[in-house]
Amino acid sequence: MKSREKLNGIYIPMVTSFNKDESINYKGIKEVVDFLADNGVSGIIPSGSTGEMIAMTPEEQISVNEAAVKAADGRIKVVCSTGAYRTKDVIRMSQAAEAAGADGVMVVTPWYMAPNTNELYEHYKAIRKSIEIPIMMYHNPYYSTCLLTDEFIAKLYNDGIIDAVKERQADVFRQQNLRYLTDDGFGLFYGYDICPVECMSCWSDGWVVGTGNLFPKENTHVYHLAKERKMEEAMAADFKKIRPYLDLFIKPTKEGLPTPWLQIIKEGLKMRGIDAGYCRKPVISELPEDVLEKLKETLKQYGYLNA
Repeated sequence: MKSREKLNGIYIPMVTSFNKDESINYKGIKEVVDFLADNGVSGIIPSGSTGEMIAMTPEEQISVNEAAVKAADGRIKVVCSTGAYRTKDVIRMSQAAEAAGADGVMVVTPWYMAPNTNELYEHYKAIRKSIEIPIMMYHNPYYSTCLLTDEFIAKLYNDGIIDAVKERQADVFRQQNLRYLTDDGFGLFYGYDICPVECMSCWSDGWVVGTGNLFPKENTHVYHLAKERKMEEAMAADFKKIRPYLDLFIKPTKEGLPTPWLQIIKEGLKMRGIDAGYCRKPVISELPEDVLEKLKETLKQYGYLNA
């Protein structure tokens, strides 16, 4: 049984490869895992938001998590996303992840009917009692509607319930405050794609970056420079290796719709020769023409697509 070692490093919340009929493409999952491992990431998080967890049943999440652990084969860490609304579903998926050999689980707060802090405490306490491997809380109030205080997150750690947090609010002060309220054993993960150097320079132990699916080498390079406190080099690398592609993921489409970031990642991976598959509806896999052309130009700029 794995010990609860501190989690750190650069983790990619990997996409889930689906076939056109929306069945799971296990061959594609292995290709994505191999691609990320070959590009130097510390670990992967299967079945997370980028992995379309909300479009999967608990049984499918278990299956995808097991496939990712098997494909990683000890080369990189695997922290399986086991988030669900029902506590019993989270426990079942977390126990399955541990049995499969996962290095930890990432558990987003329950969503829609957001629980209060007393209910959340019991939720995570029940998960802790069910497994021995590390638990990373995923705090993402934008998706889950569940906004927590630093004091509550710290209490979960100080009471021995969680081991790390992926903090999606991307607030440097929150990172500072969480470290102040805990100790160095608590794994603080910056959970957004922009401004990694600034946050990595301030108390973060790791970075969870979705766009790293498509640009793992670039993100890993910047992460390591920042972790080594080579800040001038890290900032220069950020501007050179990350900033050029960010407009793909933050600018609206020509029609004024939000950027289709998931489709961009999957289509971009396919252009790079990785079978990232399709999205599950209601998300439409096809990219608008203007976004598709921008994606092609960006990949050409990075040398990943022939001119």
